[in-house]
Amino acid sequence: MLLEVKDLNISLTSGKSVAEHISFQLGQGEMLSIVGSSGAGKTTICKAIMGLLGNAYRADGEILFQAENLLNLPERKRQAIYGKEICLIMQNPMTAFNPSIRVGRQLEKTYLLHHGKMPKQEMQRLFAGILQRLGLEDTQRILNSYPFTLSGGMLQRLMIAAALICQPSLLVADEATTAIDACNRIGLMRELKSFCKDGMSVLFVTHDLRSASVSDRILVMDRGRIVEQGKTEQILNTPKEDYTKYLLNACRLERREMSCSRSLASSMMQSFSRSGRLLYKSRGNKGVPFLNSSPNQ
Repeated sequence: MLLEVKDLNISLTSGKSVAEHISFQLGQGEMLSIVGSSGAGKTTICKAIMGLLGNAYRADGEILFQAENLLNLPERKRQAIYGKEICLIMQNPMTAFNPSIRVGRQLEKTYLLHHGKMPKQEMQRLFAGILQRLGLEDTQRILNSYPFTLSGGMLQRLMIAAALICQPSLLVADEATTAIDACNRIGLMRELKSFCKDGMSVLFVTHDLRSASVSDRILVMDRGRIVEQGKTEQILNTPKEDYTKYLLNACRLERREMSCSRSLASSMMQSFSRSGRLLYKSRGNKGVPFLNSSPNQ
Protein backbone atom coordinates (compact mmCIF):
# COMPACT_ATOMS: atom_id res chain seq x y z
CA MET A 1 0.00 0.00 0.00
CA LEU A 2 1.49 3.33 -1.03
CA LEU A 3 -0.27 5.49 1.58
CA GLU A 4 -2.08 4.34 4.70
CA VAL A 5 -3.57 6.70 7.27
CA LYS A 6 -4.36 5.00 10.58
CA ASP A 7 -6.55 6.58 13.27
CA LEU A 8 -5.22 10.09 12.61
CA ASN A 9 -6.32 12.71 15.14
CA ILE A 10 -5.44 16.39 14.70
CA SER A 11 -6.15 19.16 17.18
CA LEU A 12 -5.06 22.70 17.90
CA THR A 13 -2.68 23.23 20.78
CA SER A 14 -5.63 24.85 22.56
CA GLY A 15 -7.27 21.42 22.54
CA LYS A 16 -9.92 22.04 19.86
CA SER A 17 -10.32 18.99 17.63
CA VAL A 18 -9.88 19.48 13.88
CA ALA A 19 -9.95 15.86 12.60
CA GLU A 20 -10.84 12.68 14.46
CA HIS A 21 -10.21 8.99 13.79
CA ILE A 22 -9.26 9.41 10.13
CA SER A 23 -8.33 6.14 8.44
CA PHE A 24 -7.99 5.35 4.74
CA GLN A 25 -5.68 3.72 2.20
CA LEU A 26 -4.41 4.69 -1.23
CA GLY A 27 -2.85 2.14 -3.56
CA GLN A 28 -0.36 2.65 -6.37
CA GLY A 29 -1.96 4.04 -9.54
CA GLU A 30 -5.19 4.91 -7.73
CA MET A 31 -7.08 8.21 -7.37
CA LEU A 32 -8.91 8.89 -4.12
CA SER A 33 -11.01 12.03 -3.64
CA ILE A 34 -11.71 13.56 -0.23
CA VAL A 35 -14.93 15.55 -0.51
CA GLY A 36 -16.56 17.95 1.92
CA SER A 37 -17.61 21.54 2.43
CA SER A 38 -15.34 24.25 3.85
CA GLY A 39 -14.28 23.49 7.41
CA ALA A 40 -14.61 19.72 7.01
CA GLY A 41 -10.89 19.18 7.76
CA LYS A 42 -9.79 18.23 4.24
CA THR A 43 -6.95 20.74 3.90
CA THR A 44 -5.70 19.97 7.42
CA ILE A 45 -5.26 16.31 6.43
CA CYS A 46 -3.31 17.40 3.35
CA LYS A 47 -1.05 19.51 5.55
CA ALA A 48 -0.49 16.58 7.88
CA ILE A 49 0.52 14.33 4.98
CA MET A 50 2.88 17.02 3.66
CA GLY A 51 4.39 17.75 7.08
CA LEU A 52 3.04 21.32 7.05
CA LEU A 53 0.89 21.43 10.17
CA GLY A 54 3.25 23.66 12.11
CA ASN A 55 3.44 24.30 15.84
CA ALA A 56 -0.21 25.32 16.19
CA TYR A 57 -1.35 21.71 15.74
CA ARG A 58 -0.87 18.36 17.42
CA ALA A 59 -1.24 15.08 15.52
CA ASP A 60 -1.23 11.47 16.63
CA GLY A 61 -1.85 8.22 14.82
CA GLU A 62 0.06 7.12 11.74
CA ILE A 63 0.52 8.37 8.18
CA LEU A 64 2.44 5.59 6.47
CA PHE A 65 4.05 6.30 3.10
CA GLN A 66 5.82 3.23 1.76
CA ALA A 67 5.78 1.95 5.38
CA GLU A 68 7.49 5.13 6.72
CA ASN A 69 5.53 7.15 9.29
CA LEU A 70 5.49 10.70 7.92
CA LEU A 71 4.66 12.13 11.35
CA ASN A 72 8.05 11.05 12.74
CA LEU A 73 10.44 11.50 9.84
CA PRO A 74 13.97 12.78 10.48
CA GLU A 75 14.88 15.89 8.49
CA ARG A 76 17.11 14.07 5.99
CA LYS A 77 14.32 11.66 5.00
CA ARG A 78 11.83 14.54 4.78
CA GLN A 79 14.05 16.28 2.23
CA ALA A 80 14.36 13.07 0.21
CA ILE A 81 10.59 12.44 0.11
CA TYR A 82 8.85 15.82 -0.16
CA GLY A 83 9.05 17.46 -3.56
CA LYS A 84 10.24 14.25 -5.21
CA GLU A 85 8.23 11.26 -3.99
CA ILE A 86 5.31 13.35 -2.69
CA CYS A 87 4.24 16.61 -4.35
CA LEU A 88 1.57 19.11 -3.37
CA ILE A 89 -0.62 21.22 -5.64
CA MET A 90 -1.80 24.27 -3.70
CA GLN A 91 -5.13 26.07 -3.93
CA ASN A 92 -3.99 29.48 -5.17
CA PRO A 93 -2.13 29.47 -8.50
CA MET A 94 -1.46 33.22 -8.32
CA THR A 95 1.05 32.78 -5.48
CA ALA A 96 2.81 29.70 -6.87
CA PHE A 97 4.98 31.49 -9.45
CA ASN A 98 7.47 34.35 -9.32
CA PRO A 99 5.94 37.01 -11.63
CA SER A 100 9.36 38.29 -12.74
CA ILE A 101 10.74 34.94 -14.02
CA ARG A 102 9.58 33.17 -17.17
CA VAL A 103 7.46 30.06 -16.62
CA GLY A 104 9.90 27.72 -18.39
CA ARG A 105 12.81 28.84 -16.22
CA GLN A 106 10.79 28.25 -13.05
CA LEU A 107 9.86 24.75 -14.18
CA GLU A 108 13.54 24.05 -14.92
CA LYS A 109 14.53 25.14 -11.41
CA THR A 110 11.84 22.93 -9.89
CA TYR A 111 13.00 19.88 -11.82
CA LEU A 112 16.72 20.44 -11.16
CA LEU A 113 16.11 20.94 -7.44
CA HIS A 114 14.69 17.44 -7.04
CA HIS A 115 16.16 15.40 -9.92
CA GLY A 116 19.53 16.87 -10.80
CA LYS A 117 20.91 17.68 -14.23
CA MET A 118 19.23 16.78 -17.52
CA PRO A 119 20.05 17.97 -21.07
CA LYS A 120 18.00 21.10 -21.74
CA GLN A 121 16.39 19.77 -24.93
CA GLU A 122 15.29 16.60 -23.15
CA MET A 123 13.89 18.69 -20.30
CA GLN A 124 11.98 20.87 -22.75
CA ARG A 125 10.46 17.77 -24.37
CA LEU A 126 9.39 16.52 -20.94
CA PHE A 127 7.74 19.85 -20.11
CA ALA A 128 6.01 20.12 -23.49
CA GLY A 129 4.62 16.58 -23.23
CA ILE A 130 3.12 17.23 -19.80
CA LEU A 131 1.67 20.60 -20.80
CA GLN A 132 0.03 19.06 -23.86
CA ARG A 133 -1.52 16.29 -21.76
CA LEU A 134 -3.02 19.02 -19.56
CA GLY A 135 -4.58 20.75 -22.56
CA LEU A 136 -1.94 23.44 -23.15
CA GLU A 137 -1.00 23.23 -26.83
CA ASP A 138 1.08 26.36 -27.49
CA THR A 139 3.83 25.08 -25.23
CA GLN A 140 6.74 27.21 -26.47
CA ARG A 141 4.83 30.47 -26.06
CA ILE A 142 3.65 29.44 -22.59
CA LEU A 143 7.13 28.43 -21.40
CA ASN A 144 8.52 31.78 -22.62
CA SER A 145 5.74 33.77 -20.90
CA TYR A 146 5.81 35.60 -17.59
CA PRO A 147 3.17 34.36 -15.11
CA PHE A 148 1.38 37.72 -14.88
CA THR A 149 0.54 37.53 -18.60
CA LEU A 150 -1.38 34.25 -18.23
CA SER A 151 -4.93 33.57 -17.08
CA GLY A 152 -5.80 32.03 -13.72
CA GLY A 153 -6.96 28.83 -15.40
CA MET A 154 -3.70 28.51 -17.32
CA LEU A 155 -1.66 29.14 -14.16
CA GLN A 156 -3.67 26.43 -12.42
CA ARG A 157 -2.71 23.96 -15.15
CA LEU A 158 0.93 25.10 -14.95
CA MET A 159 0.91 24.56 -11.18
CA ILE A 160 -0.26 21.00 -11.79
CA ALA A 161 2.44 20.61 -14.45
CA ALA A 162 5.10 21.85 -12.02
CA ALA A 163 4.20 18.98 -9.68
CA LEU A 164 3.96 16.40 -12.46
CA ILE A 165 7.42 17.15 -13.89
CA CYS A 166 8.87 15.92 -10.59
CA GLN A 167 7.32 12.52 -11.44
CA PRO A 168 6.10 11.83 -7.88
CA SER A 169 4.73 8.57 -6.57
CA LEU A 170 1.99 10.50 -4.75
CA LEU A 171 0.36 13.74 -5.87
CA VAL A 172 -1.66 15.61 -3.23
CA ALA A 173 -4.02 18.07 -4.93
CA ASP A 174 -5.84 20.48 -2.61
CA GLU A 175 -8.71 22.14 -4.53
CA ALA A 176 -6.47 22.07 -7.60
CA THR A 177 -9.21 22.94 -10.12
CA THR A 178 -10.78 25.98 -8.42
CA ALA A 179 -9.48 28.42 -11.08
CA ILE A 180 -10.73 26.20 -13.93
CA ASP A 181 -14.18 26.92 -15.33
CA ALA A 182 -16.86 24.28 -14.77
CA CYS A 183 -16.95 23.27 -18.44
CA ASN A 184 -13.26 22.27 -18.46
CA ARG A 185 -12.93 21.00 -14.89
CA ILE A 186 -13.98 17.40 -15.55
CA GLY A 187 -11.78 17.23 -18.65
CA LEU A 188 -8.76 18.34 -16.63
CA MET A 189 -9.59 15.78 -13.95
CA ARG A 190 -9.63 13.04 -16.60
CA GLU A 191 -6.23 14.19 -17.83
CA LEU A 192 -4.92 14.12 -14.26
CA LYS A 193 -6.39 10.65 -13.78
CA SER A 194 -4.57 9.46 -16.92
CA PHE A 195 -1.24 9.88 -15.10
CA CYS A 196 -2.34 7.11 -12.73
CA LYS A 197 -1.82 4.70 -15.62
CA ASP A 198 1.90 5.50 -15.29
CA GLY A 199 1.83 4.35 -11.66
CA MET A 200 1.32 7.69 -9.92
CA SER A 201 -1.30 7.91 -7.15
CA VAL A 202 -3.49 10.99 -6.62
CA LEU A 203 -5.11 12.23 -3.42
CA PHE A 204 -7.59 14.84 -4.65
CA VAL A 205 -9.29 17.20 -2.20
CA THR A 206 -12.41 19.06 -3.33
CA HIS A 207 -15.78 20.43 -2.27
CA ASP A 208 -17.25 19.42 -5.66
CA LEU A 209 -18.60 15.88 -6.02
CA ARG A 210 -18.77 16.29 -9.81
CA SER A 211 -14.99 16.69 -9.99
CA ALA A 212 -14.58 13.66 -7.73
CA SER A 213 -16.62 11.51 -10.13
CA VAL A 214 -13.44 10.75 -12.11
CA SER A 215 -11.70 9.14 -9.11
CA ASP A 216 -11.64 5.45 -8.19
CA ARG A 217 -12.94 5.97 -4.67
CA ILE A 218 -14.50 8.82 -2.69
CA LEU A 219 -14.17 9.67 0.99
CA VAL A 220 -16.76 12.12 2.35
CA MET A 221 -15.88 14.31 5.35
CA ASP A 222 -17.93 16.58 7.58
CA ARG A 223 -16.77 18.48 10.67
CA GLY A 224 -13.49 16.62 10.96
CA ARG A 225 -14.88 13.11 10.63
CA ILE A 226 -15.28 10.59 7.84
CA VAL A 227 -18.98 10.31 7.07
CA GLU A 228 -18.82 7.76 4.28
CA GLN A 229 -16.28 6.18 1.93
CA GLY A 230 -16.44 3.68 -0.89
CA LYS A 231 -16.16 3.16 -4.62
CA THR A 232 -17.14 6.18 -6.69
CA GLU A 233 -20.15 4.52 -8.34
CA GLN A 234 -21.54 3.47 -4.97
CA ILE A 235 -21.11 6.93 -3.39
CA LEU A 236 -22.67 8.74 -6.36
CA ASN A 237 -25.52 6.32 -7.10
CA THR A 238 -26.46 4.81 -3.73
CA PRO A 239 -25.17 7.07 -0.93
CA LYS A 240 -25.97 5.91 2.58
CA GLU A 241 -25.53 9.07 4.64
CA ASP A 242 -27.70 12.20 4.62
CA TYR A 243 -24.70 14.52 4.31
CA THR A 244 -23.55 12.75 1.14
CA LYS A 245 -27.07 13.06 -0.27
CA TYR A 246 -27.00 16.77 0.59
CA LEU A 247 -23.75 17.25 -1.38
CA LEU A 248 -25.22 15.37 -4.35
CA ASN A 249 -28.39 17.47 -4.30
CA ALA A 250 -26.28 20.65 -4.18
CA CYS A 251 -24.43 19.48 -7.32
CA ARG A 252 -27.70 18.74 -9.12
CA LEU A 253 -29.09 22.16 -8.18
CA GLU A 254 -25.96 23.91 -9.45
CA ARG A 255 -26.15 21.90 -12.69
CA ARG A 256 -29.79 22.98 -13.21
CA GLU A 257 -28.88 26.62 -12.54
CA MET A 258 -26.07 26.45 -15.09
CA SER A 259 -28.45 24.87 -17.62
CA CYS A 260 -31.02 27.62 -17.03
CA SER A 261 -28.33 30.29 -17.46
CA ARG A 262 -27.25 28.80 -20.78
CA SER A 263 -30.87 28.60 -21.95
CA LEU A 264 -31.47 32.22 -20.96
CA ALA A 265 -28.32 33.36 -22.76
CA SER A 266 -29.37 31.44 -25.89
CA SER A 267 -32.87 32.99 -25.80
CA MET A 268 -31.40 36.48 -25.41
CA MET A 269 -29.08 35.94 -28.37
CA GLN A 270 -31.98 34.75 -30.53
CA SER A 271 -34.02 37.78 -29.48
CA PHE A 272 -31.17 40.15 -30.30
CA SER A 273 -30.62 38.48 -33.65
CA ARG A 274 -34.22 39.30 -34.62
CA SER A 275 -34.03 42.95 -33.51
CA GLY A 276 -30.47 43.76 -34.46
CA ARG A 277 -27.15 42.31 -35.49
CA LEU A 278 -24.38 40.73 -33.45
CA LEU A 279 -21.24 42.38 -34.72
CA TYR A 280 -17.61 41.70 -33.95
CA LYS A 281 -15.17 44.46 -33.25
CA SER A 282 -11.45 43.81 -33.38
CA ARG A 283 -9.59 44.12 -30.10
CA GLY A 284 -6.04 42.86 -30.46
CA ASN A 285 -6.14 39.33 -31.84
CA LYS A 286 -9.65 38.57 -30.61
CA GLY A 287 -13.05 39.34 -32.02
CA VAL A 288 -15.12 40.91 -29.25
CA PRO A 289 -18.89 40.74 -29.77
CA PHE A 290 -21.07 43.78 -29.22
CA LEU A 291 -24.71 44.41 -29.99
CA ASN A 292 -25.82 46.90 -32.60
CA SER A 293 -29.54 47.48 -32.16
CA SER A 294 -29.89 49.12 -35.52
CA PRO A 295 -29.80 46.57 -38.36
CA ASN A 296 -29.10 49.36 -40.87
CA GLN A 297 -25.82 50.51 -39.33
